[in-house]
Amino acid sequence: MIRILYNNVQAWDNQLCIRISSLNGLKMLDLMMYGLSRLGDGHFYAVFGILLFILDFELALKIVPAGLIAFILQVTIHKIVKTRTKRNRPFRALPGISSLMPPPDKFSFPSGHTAAAFLMATLFGTAIPILFIPFVIIAALIGFSRIYNGLHFPSDVLAGMALGIACAKIGLAIAA
Repeated sequence: MIRILYNNVQAWDNQLCIRISSLNGLKMLDLMMYGLSRLGDGHFYAVFGILLFILDFELALKIVPAGLIAFILQVTIHKIVKTRTKRNRPFRALPGISSLMPPPDKFSFPSGHTAAAFLMATLFGTAIPILFIPFVIIAALIGFSRIYNGLHFPSDVLAGMALGIACAKIGLAIAA
């Protein structure tokens, strides 16, 4: 039963990856997806934390500790799962899919960029509710860019999303 479910998810992943990959080659879209993927690299998250301290010190004292707890948890879980599952990236697993940028590591599941993006969206969206939807849209676009760039399967991105949200919620609960 589990093998059938796995095969169905893998078939769905493969088909969706191939469809999304077929959009590659449009210069402007390629550049946009490259930029979105880089936005998820993590450097910008530190900038958001610093900006929060500048704009609202009291709020930063609540959110930044939660963020640190959440990121430590997320990175730890991400690394353990990634090294245990050892899932190949789409550009290595599927013919006709190419990587539009170098991968940060060898394996695909789950998407760490997506996990971090949804972690940040959850943290900042909780802290500043009016910005929740824009943060979620940006996080979703970062996740999509990881598929577009040939680095992740859709299920990698969905797992990363769940991991990021869960770690943010745990970080917020512990830091409260």
